[in-house]
Amino acid sequence: MSIEKTRPPHGGHGEQGITVLLKRMRDAVAHDTSAQERLDLLTKVIASHVVADVCSIYLRRPDDVLELYSTEGLNPQAVHKTRLGWGEGLVGLVAKRASPMVTAEAPKHPAFSYRPETGEDPLHSFLGVPLIRSGKTLGVLVVQNKASREYTHEEIEAVQAVATLLAEIAASGELLSQEETEVVGAMLHRPEKLKGFGIVSGIAIGKAVFLQPPAPKHKVFAQNPAADAARLEDGLNDLRQSVDAMLATNASLSGVSREVLETYRLFAYDRGWKDRLRAAVFSGLTAESAVEQVKAENRARLSQSRDPYLRERMHDLDDLSNRLLRHLSGDQNVGQRALYDETILIARTMGPAELLEYDRNRLKGLVLGEVSATSHVAIVARALKLPMVTGAPEAIDLAEEGDATLIDGEAGEIHIRPSPETLEDFRGKQTRYREVEASYVSEKSLASRTKDGEDVAIMMNAGLALDMPFLEQTGAEGVGLFRTELQFLIGSQLPSVASQEALYREALDLAGDKPVIFRTADIGGDKTAPYMDHGNEVNPAMGWRGVRMAVDRPGLIRPQLRALLSAAAGRTLWVMFPFVTLPGEVDDIRELLDREIDRSRRREKELPNDVKIGAMIETPASAWRADLIAEKVDFLSVGGNDLAQFYFAADRDSERVQRRYDPMNPGFLSFLKNTVEKVSRTGTPLSYCGEQTADPVTAAALIGVGVRLFSLPAAFVGPFRRLVRSLDAKATAEWLDSNMSQPQVTLRSSFREYLKDSGVVLE
Repeated sequence: MSIEKTRPPHGGHGEQGITVLLKRMRDAVAHDTSAQERLDLLTKVIASHVVADVCSIYLRRPDDVLELYSTEGLNPQAVHKTRLGWGEGLVGLVAKRASPMVTAEAPKHPAFSYRPETGEDPLHSFLGVPLIRSGKTLGVLVVQNKASREYTHEEIEAVQAVATLLAEIAASGELLSQEETEVVGAMLHRPEKLKGFGIVSGIAIGKAVFLQPPAPKHKVFAQNPAADAARLEDGLNDLRQSVDAMLATNASLSGVSREVLETYRLFAYDRGWKDRLRAAVFSGLTAESAVEQVKAENRARLSQSRDPYLRERMHDLDDLSNRLLRHLSGDQNVGQRALYDETILIARTMGPAELLEYDRNRLKGLVLGEVSATSHVAIVARALKLPMVTGAPEAIDLAEEGDATLIDGEAGEIHIRPSPETLEDFRGKQTRYREVEASYVSEKSLASRTKDGEDVAIMMNAGLALDMPFLEQTGAEGVGLFRTELQFLIGSQLPSVASQEALYREALDLAGDKPVIFRTADIGGDKTAPYMDHGNEVNPAMGWRGVRMAVDRPGLIRPQLRALLSAAAGRTLWVMFPFVTLPGEVDDIRELLDREIDRSRRREKELPNDVKIGAMIETPASAWRADLIAEKVDFLSVGGNDLAQFYFAADRDSERVQRRYDPMNPGFLSFLKNTVEKVSRTGTPLSYCGEQTADPVTAAALIGVGVRLFSLPAAFVGPFRRLVRSLDAKATAEWLDSNMSQPQVTLRSSFREYLKDSGVVLE
């Protein structure tokens, strides 16, 4: 059977061809006739442009049935009579998958569903494209030919462009009847339930607010194309000025970060992008619809690329388009969003500093599309006890500003526009969650001792003064990790000695007689501020950070040491240095501390009664020689997040890679046990500080390999104490010893069963 390669009329399917098509579509919609007649004319225009024997439009009904609403080429009597279920036939499959489908022999496809009333017997080729808006499939645009032929990439792109526009028209009310437009609106606002990954447990109820606000609603076709072209020009100028200002504000950035911003500016000034936007406007679209149209074309083109770099550029173009839409609407506010009294913040990703800028009394939950459990924003959210779910990026498309939104941070559930029954159920969950939290508080004075008499010390993590009241609420024995870098990352310049000293003194005052271990600022690498020049680093996590930066740039660390010494005057100062890799680095950093102590003495300033020095074990190199490092310090702390990422060579901030590896891997557990045993022989105290302690199965394994001092997020102190009190440490160690040589990728499942059978409390 021959394959036809028919060329379309009207200037082809390139940019000129699409421009001609858009003009003809605008004219069709502008006809002063009934909604059905306008829709039929529109279908005829599309069929003519793509040289199709058949062009049909199916719209989704409230019962999820796809109804034939208009056709050019099929039996007209089938309109409003032919219906296909969700997932039924090729049309239903396109709707269900929400992606285009192309086949040269439709009748031979296993999903083909024959409808005799349509008269489609002689048709072979099939191209179906979903009509998608706000993440929902509203219908399907179908192109068919009698000949068995392959549709070209240009033809597929043209049909996708038309489908995008049809979805906008269907929602705008410019084509369908009022009743049908209301049906479409109802579908767009249906309740949605999404399943992601719970990062911070808790129940949150509120209204959706976007970190980057969505584009406002707008008309599809322009009344005055010349006026819209002028608006587009003004919007582009405003956009470019804002991008230039962003680069000027971040002038200190270099390397990869600078390249990202420069690439962003190149897109903003790209002549081809501007020409395509202008062509779309002069075809009869509003400036806003032109931006949406070109954005959809770019997405269709780049999403098919095998080059990951080009696929990533799709996000840059999306963001640039969204910014342009906000400029067109007059919304040039790029700062903090206004919040409802109860707000669920939705974003693709965000930094820890951005999160801290929001009003904690109003912000109740967080939905992020692309972050991992050990990312820095997740760590801050956990410290704030802010319920958080990730791994459901579609929430950005499905939700609208102000939508009622519910999240379950433990189950990883997100409900958008929930039913009254679901809302009532969540309020019950919220009440039960608060009751459980209250039960943990009632147990705060109980000894943290295993069933076989092993004492396990529990401390908590902090990084803000507002964390400190949790010491009393949880009964933690102190702060095992006070992250000081948050103060460095939030501001526009290096924090002064006075401001640092005030924070450290406040933390010590609030802790009373309990110890606070301050980790010096772990900045550099992926944690940089605008005022920092961190150079070009391909792999910042393994680059110039922690002690490495402190030794090379003493101007950063010495003011912090000065502030710590002053804040702890008359008390014991516990100070810990991050990312120590070699024993000699302890000598280097101790020399800087000694110089600050001598400086204070010369100035006759009061000093701490005692200074305890610690080092963090975060790399396989430092873990392997932990005994030598232990001889140079007063205490050690294993940084489990970084140690795991370097052991597995798996970036902790990569959602794809981070979930491939489990700290319950027998090799990693064996490695940890070896480190614990080495350090124990030196008599130096060793703690474990890592987000893995928030997982009860991993926490139990850490006790099994010999760890007896932990520092964990405040939210997990209560559950962890309950876990310890239900655990037999010796029996757990014996189980692990007998299974550590197993070849499994992870012991999680079998170890969990062992714990449950042993009566260990895991929830």
